Amino acid sequence: MKAFYKIGILCTIFLTTLNSCFDKLLEEKVYDFLSPNNFYQTETDAESAVNAIYSRLASSESGDISFHRAAWMIGDFPGESSSAQTSTVPYRLAFEFFTWTPNTDGIEFVWQFFYQVIFRTNIAIERIPLIKDGDQNKLKRLEGEARLVRALSYLYLIRLFENVPFTISSEEKDRNLPNMGNTDLIFDQIIEDFKFAESVLPVSYSGNDVGRATKGAAQTLLAKTYLTMAGYPWNKTENYSLAASKLEEIIKSGTYDLVPDYGNNFKEVGEHNKEYIFDVEFHSNLNGSNWVNMTCIRDQNVCRQFSGWSSTGGTKNFYNDMITLQPEDKRIPVNFILQFKDVVSGDIKVWGEDYDQNMGLVHTWKYTDPDETGSSDQNSNINFHFTRYADVLLMHSEAVNNASGFSGSYDKYYGINKVRERAGLAPLVNLDKDAFNKSLIWERVCELCFESHVWYDYKRMNCMEERVARKGIDIGTSKKYYVFPIPVNELDRNPNLEQHPLWK
Repeated sequence: MKAFYKIGILCTIFLTTLNSCFDKLLEEKVYDFLSPNNFYQTETDAESAVNAIYSRLASSESGDISFHRAAWMIGDFPGESSSAQTSTVPYRLAFEFFTWTPNTDGIEFVWQFFYQVIFRTNIAIERIPLIKDGDQNKLKRLEGEARLVRALSYLYLIRLFENVPFTISSEEKDRNLPNMGNTDLIFDQIIEDFKFAESVLPVSYSGNDVGRATKGAAQTLLAKTYLTMAGYPWNKTENYSLAASKLEEIIKSGTYDLVPDYGNNFKEVGEHNKEYIFDVEFHSNLNGSNWVNMTCIRDQNVCRQFSGWSSTGGTKNFYNDMITLQPEDKRIPVNFILQFKDVVSGDIKVWGEDYDQNMGLVHTWKYTDPDETGSSDQNSNINFHFTRYADVLLMHSEAVNNASGFSGSYDKYYGINKVRERAGLAPLVNLDKDAFNKSLIWERVCELCFESHVWYDYKRMNCMEERVARKGIDIGTSKKYYVFPIPVNELDRNPNLEQHPLWK
């Protein structure tokens, strides 16, 4: 499991010296011993290069310029469910309280991270088709994996910033590209890449290849792209039908299903279950995550091998909403650590009684598994979900509800009611379009909290003002918080960048 990272170490070291086409690109003169021209010679080289792409998704090699720091937080902390808890890191608090500006360094970390990933994918996508030594079907598959990650990175960037530089080249001359007028080009490339990946990737893998991108991952992310284009601010509503059709294709495939126990999705032994579609894969001593420290309870023995920092968790308003609106919801004891077994004393400790008597900090079991095999504070094996089958079902309900004239095999209630059924909730019935959308966004918050979906969902469904008010924040009537500004340092580095109109 997850061992495909191991054979990408050399390429990771090589690509780290080339890291970003926007950050000191090619300053180190590595061509005397290794370059894209002489590295990509064999099938093994191609596999190492793609493994290095996956490795960058999981790596914390650049500190907060990583997915499991700034790039995760930017999508989750603005939501009603998440909080930076006891963290004093300024950018995390800015994300939570909607006080970010072009000078917020966490925004720059996210920008740099996704362009570093794109740079690695561009090299691989350019060079792999030129390799003659190897299994051509496998080389196509590896190209498809790289294309999927490139499309995923651009999908994040365009949702976050809207106007971003676009390049599918690894050349240094492309470092100072403009960012305005690229939206259609980027969406077209995202769709092309996901479709290519869909056509060449297998349905599943076995052995050490489990965790690689699959056909179903490409289909799901393609549908998410269509849904993004259909929603705010692009409002290309014809894409709702395309999303619904693609999501029905996934449902009908029979490849995926909801697992009976919601909590099984967040345990090491269950992370590649029937619901799994695509994750950031973590492996201790290779690319371990310390998110268990971030989410775990400070000064409590929740996990034997990990300490707790209480620096990421839920909001008290979200907890109160869940237990007030739907106390029978089976997700409550997974979304929130209501009690735990002390791994030292063996005692059961209850929130509000044995610790945190004021119930001031809300912790989650997501990313915290006392039984996982990770070791030491920085080496958890628990994955992050980019998407899982519950997301497919909820996106399908959203797409069908908002599509004009779509006629499929499943109505708008199919997906959301399957998710609710697992949670022990009654099915929804007889809701008009607007009421259904309101129910859907709340269902996404309850089901996908702490999985970095919420800000993107608020944006797409044009409901950010209403939702963040639930955590006591008034963002006014300006739409500026529906987009992040271009980081000021990027504007200084690249004279061809133009700030988003809402942030000028």
